[in-house]
Amino acid sequence: MKKTICLILIVQSIMSFHLKYISDPKALCLDGSPSSFYKAEGYGTGAKKYILHFQGGSRIGGQTYEQLVKSAYTRSKTDLGSSKNLNQQMLYSGWFGRTKNGNEHYYNWNMIYLNYCDGTQHQGYKSDPIEYEGQKLYFRGDQIVKSWLSELYDDLSKAEIVIVSGCSAGGIAAYFWVDYIRSKLPASVVVYGIPDSGIFIDMAAIDGTNNPRQSLDLLIDLVNSEVSHPNSECVSNNQQQKWKCYYAQYLLEYIKTPLFIVQSLYDYYSLSQMFKVDCANNYNLTQCTQDQLDFSQILYSKTYDVIMKRKQSFQETGGFAPSCIEHCFLLTSRYDSADWQVPGESGNTLSNTINKWLNSNQKYDDNIYLDSVEWPENHKCSNSELSNYSNQFQIIIIILISSIIS
Repeated sequence: MKKTICLILIVQSIMSFHLKYISDPKALCLDGSPSSFYKAEGYGTGAKKYILHFQGGSRIGGQTYEQLVKSAYTRSKTDLGSSKNLNQQMLYSGWFGRTKNGNEHYYNWNMIYLNYCDGTQHQGYKSDPIEYEGQKLYFRGDQIVKSWLSELYDDLSKAEIVIVSGCSAGGIAAYFWVDYIRSKLPASVVVYGIPDSGIFIDMAAIDGTNNPRQSLDLLIDLVNSEVSHPNSECVSNNQQQKWKCYYAQYLLEYIKTPLFIVQSLYDYYSLSQMFKVDCANNYNLTQCTQDQLDFSQILYSKTYDVIMKRKQSFQETGGFAPSCIEHCFLLTSRYDSADWQVPGESGNTLSNTINKWLNSNQKYDDNIYLDSVEWPENHKCSNSELSNYSNQFQIIIIILISSIIS
């Protein structure tokens, strides 16, 4: 029995992600601790294949400068603002699963998970820290990403394929950085972007307020005066409206790297947190008023149109977008679950559709899967009983994150 336990521990250690600190002394988390990432080494057929994943977790926020800095201070006391209490090893599921049974196509790839500790969506830079409540706060997202890539460059420059990914705030970071990463690697390296839940529609909440936009304007003033947004073409073409480059719906026009877009058409975080549709808190809309249902349908239509506009402009674009109230897919059981198909009962899971897209050289006309069936007729979705049970932990995490930025 003891030998069995030891063997399991050894296997888990080999398969797990190991914590690595970024050596650049300027690449600091909010609290001044060193930034970091987790890495699982690729082997066999995956030895020269890489997935770079940006961790998500909302961003610092507030309607005044004081609130913004206070939000950063609060966040600096957590793992989303500090590396002081991170585990030395981690295990992830879904697309980052390390067993062939659970992740047939990518289990042996190099998988690299950039920990999110800058609070500003993995971008921006302020050379001088801000002091609040006797603590120095560092805003170094741009430096963290560039230093991370620099440390990985020797390996990435010899790669066969590099996929840039991320969820939520990490999803928008993938949109931010994918062309920059493409530009830094040799032409022989194939680069793709697969952002997850990174489309946050620019529109007012159901009560008419637009707190995210107001907060974003303050954030840009705070951390983007010394460095520019990673997508220089977007910035160049929006000199008077640079905030547009922080929304995927506008940024997509300028991204040249092939993308496979993973996105809920009724994004949970957008509905419940950004747009104040409180009835969506239980991952369905059964308790909503007609006004709330109508608003949710507007979000569905706008998100659908954003993805289709990208597809029309860049035919190689693929995507998986169910009509579900959900947020984040790739590193969860939803990645390959038969309970998530577009359309329902088609067999088109997220795992299947990504693999088909990556192996089609983006020449298929049917490589984008947008659910044309609106809620509540969307079967095979987050409204299933199984999926609701599995989402309870994520609900708690999102509530905690929301309390940090409120």
